[in-house]
Amino acid sequence: MANDPMRILKADHREVEKLLDKLANSEEGTKCEQMVEELVMKLSAHMDAEESIVYPPVRAEVGEEDEEEAEIEHGLAREGLDKVQQMVELPGFGAAVEMLKGGISHHVEEEETQLLPELKERLDRDEWLAIGDALVAAKKAAGLPVPKPVRRKSTKRTKSTKAKARV
Repeated sequence: MANDPMRILKADHREVEKLLDKLANSEEGTKCEQMVEELVMKLSAHMDAEESIVYPPVRAEVGEEDEEEAEIEHGLAREGLDKVQQMVELPGFGAAVEMLKGGISHHVEEEETQLLPELKERLDRDEWLAIGDALVAAKKAAGLPVPKPVRRKSTKRTKSTKAKARV
């Protein structure tokens, strides 16, 4: 089955959003520290993959300014991650998480509704799917799970179903 980059990136985005929500509602302690480390690992790997695999064709096909904005937003997310790590046991941790959530939410919205659809439109199918294949390889190399393709149920009725309906 083809590796659709939109599906892979959206799955990453939803996972990061869930982690941030859990962190925002967590109590300080070992479990919170582990969630921060998981967030740092997954979000860093995601941003690295986007920057090396997705953003070069964005620059070439969508535009330099759009690519630069996405890179700047990643820089801000890294700063937010650093702040969250520094404050994991300090007052203000929740505020640091909320600020990171806000920046990521803005970035994800633009990426999913503007940047990626425009890139997909400008590439041919093979080029688009090659990006997905490269994302899968990067996730595997980072030791991260690859989201399973969603199997869609056919809306077409089978011959046996049609035959049973007539009886």
